[in-house]
Amino acid sequence: MRFSRGAVLVAASLALTTGTLAGPAWSAPAGSNDNSQASVDGVDGVPARGDGGDCAYGRLCLYTQPNFKGTRFDLYVCNDYRLVQWNGAGSAWNAQTVGTVAAFKNRQFTVIDTIPGREVNGTIHGFSSYNFAPVWYAYNC
Repeated sequence: MRFSRGAVLVAASLALTTGTLAGPAWSAPAGSNDNSQASVDGVDGVPARGDGGDCAYGRLCLYTQPNFKGTRFDLYVCNDYRLVQWNGAGSAWNAQTVGTVAAFKNRQFTVIDTIPGREVNGTIHGFSSYNFAPVWYAYNC
């Protein structure tokens, strides 16, 4: 589970004040609302339709819940997008142009997974359920 620097500092301060800390805060398993505060730097999220059909041509769409539900983030300008508080299951559609592979990266910018690009016949690829916990960046070009 990933926290912002502020959350880690608050947890450390609390531990020093109370004298107890069961273990690192980020080792807890993801809960059912684990992506409820998820965001993507520089991108506004919108409510998802729930079927993946709302991911427009030319975009990599990330969803905060499995099965293309929750909040949708459309990534279309070529970039490494920083994911904030994506701590568990979500979903993704790669509706980009033919052959454009999307990549998920860890905090060292190492590629840990990819989604193939759109095929010539129009087929698009994605994950209906994907564990975003180890993902810190999404690359869409």
